[in-house]
Parts: sequence; structure tokens; C-alpha cells
Amino acid sequence: MIVSITKIELNSYSKLFTYLKFNRQIFDELKQSKCKKCKMTGNRNLKVWYTMTLWNDENEINEFYRNGKHLEAMKQSKIFSSKIQSIRIKKEDLVSWKEAKKLFITN
Repeated sequence: MIVSITKIELNSYSKLFTYLKFNRQIFDELKQSKCKKCKMTGNRNLKVWYTMTLWNDENEINEFYRNGKHLEAMKQSKIFSSKIQSIRIKKEDLVSWKEAKKLFITN
């Protein structure tokens, strides 16, 4: 199993609703995909957001990421963020947010 974790830093608070709109649409598509689990959290300042998904393999991840709303969001991501980082790790289940956030500090 593979856990995909993404950190998104919004350019400004004015982009929050644009980001949340895309993110809601993506999470709706995740529910229809081969994704096993997903979750999202934001920092208290609402400018930094994290998403985490669990997949069987890289093929499933790539199939999802290169289609639908996620693809559209990636193309338009510069509108709301100039700092997007993503990490994939092999785990059998989603990790804690504390553990996930540490991965971005060490990488």
C-alpha cells in the first residue's frame, strides 16, 4: 500500500475558497475512485493544507491524479499556490498528521 501526502501553501487568504472548492470536488471524485482512505487537515492559519490518501499501488495513484478534477486542479494550481509538495511512502494505513508533517521537515 502507498500513502500519498501533499502539503499546499496558499499564496494568500483570498485563494482559500478557490482551493477549498477544488479540494471538495477532488474528495468527491476520490470517493468514486480506487482510493482506500483519504483525509485532509489545515493549519490554524488556514494558509497551509495537507491531504493524505491510501492506495494499493502507484498505478492507481497515477490513474487518479492524471484525470478529472485533480488534473484540472494541478493545471490551475498556480492560481492559489506557489508551494506544493508531495511525498509517497509505503505503509499499510494512513499515518498520523504529526508523523506526516514531520516528513516535510526532513525532506
